[in-house]
Amino acid sequence: MKNIIGLLNLYDSPELGPLTENRTLASTSFLGRYAIMDFALSNFTNSGIDDFSILVKNNFRSVTKHVHTMKAWVSNTKIGKQYLLINANGIRDKSLNNDINNIKTNDWIFYESDAQYIVVQPAHIISQINLRKVVKSHIASGADVTLVYTKITNGKSTFKKHLIPELDEKGKVISLRKNNGDVARINVSLDTYVISREVMKKILNARGNNRATSLRQALIKGVEDFSLNVQSYYYEGYVRCFDSFKAFCDISFELLNYENAKQLFDTGWTAYTNTHNTPPAKYGENACVKNTYVANGAVIDGTVENSIVSRNVVIEKGAVVKNSIILTGTKVSECAIIENAVIDKWAFISTGATIKAPKSRPTYVRQGKIVK
Repeated sequence: MKNIIGLLNLYDSPELGPLTENRTLASTSFLGRYAIMDFALSNFTNSGIDDFSILVKNNFRSVTKHVHTMKAWVSNTKIGKQYLLINANGIRDKSLNNDINNIKTNDWIFYESDAQYIVVQPAHIISQINLRKVVKSHIASGADVTLVYTKITNGKSTFKKHLIPELDEKGKVISLRKNNGDVARINVSLDTYVISREVMKKILNARGNNRATSLRQALIKGVEDFSLNVQSYYYEGYVRCFDSFKAFCDISFELLNYENAKQLFDTGWTAYTNTHNTPPAKYGENACVKNTYVANGAVIDGTVENSIVSRNVVIEKGAVVKNSIILTGTKVSECAIIENAVIDKWAFISTGATIKAPKSRPTYVRQGKIVK
């Protein structure tokens, strides 16, 4: 789409315990071959938005390593522009490291473009939002900001700290508050917005009491003092929020169910990712694999059930893996047993080793660990 700049905002992404100690949530492996951010980036791609940037809060290395040149998500490589944006002042002073300061530091992206609308998405929510329709609705309404929301019935356990919009009969946002987990059935913001260019300037240049340290806070202030006309857009498709280690596991295993997977992997809405020049998965004569995502480059000669096996994982003869997530490059040696676990990259599970945990509380094995 012309006249649009996309921003993938990594600032509001929750931490997932040790899984995100050395990487961002956005670049965390998902379903064996994707990173979590791929789904938001694919929304840009499928909506025809080729001018987009990623607002990086920390762990710049892990983001760069995954996205590389970002061409995997660009339909027009000749005119599309993509950038990784960091806030150098924020790296030196954490109090300055927020999404608004990052955008202010990199406001040159607006000077280099005639775009009249900015589309913001988070990385920690997976969905299939057609941003063309959201922008069209925004223009038709004449709004300053359009906020995308959905309805959920589990607000006490997920989408914590997300904004809950109160709407009038015409869909205008009349108040915003944070979800404190006190109500189950709520309208919840998906941290996805369309913001008109002039309004973004006002937000970035605000002073005194009108100054905000995040886009979420800017919207709350704008609604409270009636300075912003914020309209809503209802999204009713598949949507999940990665806001805890447990959520990461639950969502991963949920998508082993074909009916659930069909909702996310609509054939008309491609999930793009960087490709790797690795051979197809190889199955030995002793392999027994059931209900499992298996990425290219994996070598399996053991038993794997209800699990996710990433690239270049080796599972040897006699090994048993159940209800587990095995990340890239890990080796599971002969006769090892793994049940209800997340094994991070390049771990080595020795012959005969056992890793077991309750299904309700999967255990985590850190990157590169040798388990004897």
